[in-house]
Amino acid sequence: MKPVFRILRHALFFTFLTLITQIGGLIWLLSLYLNKMVQKRRPIRGLRWAFFLVLYTLTTIFIVPPVAYYCCDRVRLPVFSNPYLEPENIVYSFFNRTFVKPELLKALEEVAQQMQEKYPGAAIWYMDANFPFIDGYPLHPHLTHDIGKSIDITFYWKNAKTGVPMRKNPSPHGYGLWAEAKPGEFDYAKHCKQQGYWYIGYDGTIANWGCNKKNYTFDEARTGELMRLIAAHPAFGRILIQPHLKQRFGLQQYDNIVPQDCFSARHDDHVHVQLK
Repeated sequence: MKPVFRILRHALFFTFLTLITQIGGLIWLLSLYLNKMVQKRRPIRGLRWAFFLVLYTLTTIFIVPPVAYYCCDRVRLPVFSNPYLEPENIVYSFFNRTFVKPELLKALEEVAQQMQEKYPGAAIWYMDANFPFIDGYPLHPHLTHDIGKSIDITFYWKNAKTGVPMRKNPSPHGYGLWAEAKPGEFDYAKHCKQQGYWYIGYDGTIANWGCNKKNYTFDEARTGELMRLIAAHPAFGRILIQPHLKQRFGLQQYDNIVPQDCFSARHDDHVHVQLK
């Protein structure tokens, strides 16, 4: 039975790594092969994990970006090169989830530069975008991040005690810290839950493990300005935020700003932006 469990374990690793990184499953299989070749000569404990980490890192940094550009017209979003456009968490980049069409990168850089003119230091902090290869390849758990034209951008927050703007979203992964509807505003999340979509708030449960929302307040000024710049940019098409934020920021004239369907994740913790 041990060989069966071993095969099953490696199959699960392959599936999991493929789902979250696209290329991780293939690198895992290569690591198993190299490990087997070396172990025949000299047993070394933990060698396959060493092979995997080294091969995955080298492939992600040096091989994936040029191949993605030449075969799929996708570029990796900047990690350290642009202080105005950065990942909310470097894990998104390391997992190859931050590739976009060059046109989307150009538009984001333009909006990021415009943000600096009014709010110096308020960078655009992005999260999930797209995988590097294959149009239509799903980026779970998202429904539309599959052709290089979509990206999630986090909102801005302030320290509740001092009022000092936070550099990044306090949530460890950038999702789940809700800018909830105020009294008198339409609570779309509540509406969806009443329709039976109880799971749309799971991001908030995960975020609560890493931050206490009471310590932060929603930065409406910076977030509202970012939404206006994005909505006015001619390169962007569909933009997803909750209806109460569209109303609060005075963006009713933009028909491309719409709520997500109830079966999707909430969008009062981030904005989903797509190219036209």
